[in-house]
Amino acid sequence: MQSSQPDPKKGEREYFARIGPEGIRHSIRKPFSDEHCPDVLANLDALFHFLVPPPARIIEFGCGVGWLSLCLAQRGYDVTSIDISPDAIAVAREQAQSRGLTNVEFRVGDYEDPVPANDYDYALFYDSLHHAEVEQLAVQRAYEALRPGGAMIAFEPHEGHSETEASKRAVQEFGVHEKDMTPDYIAQLGAKAGFRRWVKLPRPHQIVRSLYRASYGKATSNFDLRYRAFMSRLRVIRRLFRPAEEKFIILWK
Repeated sequence: MQSSQPDPKKGEREYFARIGPEGIRHSIRKPFSDEHCPDVLANLDALFHFLVPPPARIIEFGCGVGWLSLCLAQRGYDVTSIDISPDAIAVAREQAQSRGLTNVEFRVGDYEDPVPANDYDYALFYDSLHHAEVEQLAVQRAYEALRPGGAMIAFEPHEGHSETEASKRAVQEFGVHEKDMTPDYIAQLGAKAGFRRWVKLPRPHQIVRSLYRASYGKATSNFDLRYRAFMSRLRVIRRLFRPAEEKFIILWK
């Protein structure tokens, strides 16, 4: 009698089926669903500044319910989006249909499996690579999917993510992978996959948060206001040159 092996990706496959309707609604409402909204919008601002204007072809790995892919499609990009969860892809397809978007294709699939080669200008991981079982395979697939000169962009959680209470709770409750995925580690994965060069840049929301502050409204004089603005600029400069600061990474094929 043959014993069945446990599926190490079962938690990822079933996650969206298990979080319930409210969890699905929360995912659909991204980037506006919670207090992280300003941070995510700042990241999107940086992403759209980096991308060349449409037309361009983008593949997103681990798209979930597709909120980012839908944003990109509404901007005019041709988007292919992959997620291992059938429930997430079903929701994403409904969202695309309700918005009349025909330039985005949602596929059920494992992003560690092969994809069409040399077909895309950009490959994206947005809070998804840290859920991989074998992250080296996922980065390899991104490399293979890109045309020569194409770029992989990754916004991923940093050192310590796996030890947070939220991560431990997700692993315990849903059986998902929650890994630290630093830019330095992603660069190592990229080099093994064949990427030729890369750059690590500060997380945009940290720059925005340092410069645009509600505390300006507490200034008691013009001098106080100018001082607060000066200190905000100084914080930006410090963040730009702080080695341990959270960053995202772009790698070129």
